[in-house]
Amino acid sequence: MPVAQLSDREIETLVAVPKYLPVDYRSRLRTRTRPYSAQHEEAQLEVLVENTGTFRVIVRKNRINPLDFSVILGYMPPERLKLFRLRRYNGLHEHTNKLEGSNFRTFHIHHATQRYQEAGWDIDRFAEPTDQYTTVDEAMEIFLDDCNFVRPESERIQQKLSL
Repeated sequence: MPVAQLSDREIETLVAVPKYLPVDYRSRLRTRTRPYSAQHEEAQLEVLVENTGTFRVIVRKNRINPLDFSVILGYMPPERLKLFRLRRYNGLHEHTNKLEGSNFRTFHIHHATQRYQEAGWDIDRFAEPTDQYTTVDEAMEIFLDDCNFVRPESERIQQKLSL
């Protein structure tokens, strides 16, 4: 039986740690065509959290189908080069949770789990359906909140003024 590299408690702690976004994070997360894929656009942003490691936000979207996208929270511990996907906010497609035997075709959020690692599956293979978003932009906003990203002060002030 494979050994879990991250426990459920460690995963939740990593998701909950405050991750401060740079002032220009929105422009840096604008997707662009990549030379290795004519069908997809991608953007990445790294956020270093002292004494914890590097978190990477990855946004991928299909240029043809706007419902085919992913917003991913990756984590690289200080002592390793491996990226662990802790959360993945996916667009509309079919997904099967192998251990539960459940299947659905809708927007869904993948969660890293100890159980799936121990069963030999990808760390973030488990997913739950969601109705919180229907676009990549909506998914990004929910993702930033759920994964405890702290927006720049100027954006927080603007949000208060809008209320």
